Amino acid sequence: SSWIAFYQYLFALLFMAPFFMKLGVKKILYTHHFMTHFWRILVAVIGIQFWVHALAIQFPIGEGVALLMTSPLFASLGAFLFLRERFTAVRVIATILGFIGAIIILQPNSNNFNTAAIFPILAAAFWALHALLMKHLSDKDHPLTMVSYLYILMVPINLSIALTDNFTTLAMNVFVPDSELLATLLLLGFLTAIAQYAVAKAYSHADVIFIQPFDYLKLPLNTFLGFIVFGWAVTSQFWIGAIIMVSSLLAISYVEIKKRK
Repeated sequence: SSWIAFYQYLFALLFMAPFFMKLGVKKILYTHHFMTHFWRILVAVIGIQFWVHALAIQFPIGEGVALLMTSPLFASLGAFLFLRERFTAVRVIATILGFIGAIIILQPNSNNFNTAAIFPILAAAFWALHALLMKHLSDKDHPLTMVSYLYILMVPINLSIALTDNFTTLAMNVFVPDSELLATLLLLGFLTAIAQYAVAKAYSHADVIFIQPFDYLKLPLNTFLGFIVFGWAVTSQFWIGAIIMVSSLLAISYVEIKKRK
């Protein structure tokens, strides 16, 4: 729900606060690109809302996640067109193989086209735009600056969405998690803080076209963790798709590292 997203980023902000205080809040927040940060966060939130809407109208989640896997394709194409990054043969192959692996794992049903498919595709496009804006800022601001503005701007936006139930009511009902959910949200916030800093750091060291294929790893990792934690069934299709994805990422990593030596 919207409240989960609010608490997730609120706790992530609290976990990162000691680092902000140690380095100096004024130093961390210093930027000449505040509006770019604002638009970066706004497009991420819009992407989330498109995805939530797709789930709300009961669009099949398998097909939805498969369509979300188009985000690295959008981001890679955008990096080539707008950031002038090099689209080498190895990067193209890794991106395409990652998408094929995702489709194999999800086995989306294509018997009947659903017009609601536009919503997860729009979500993927907006998240790709978020990745491009992050890369654009990566050589201008410190990774901690990008992370700090993510949380500082995301928390009030998520709060306004949660209080108004996606801007559908003015009731302003506040949700307070119980102790069990609170512990889970704290863990989620901690992991979010680590993940967002790692992503910002990655974009400061590598091209979008190189990084985006790694986004496909979320699918097999989520599926595998679902099998470990919740006992979700893992089919042979999963292993075939995962092997294709991991192999393509190992290949591009090997080639890129070899080129840099």
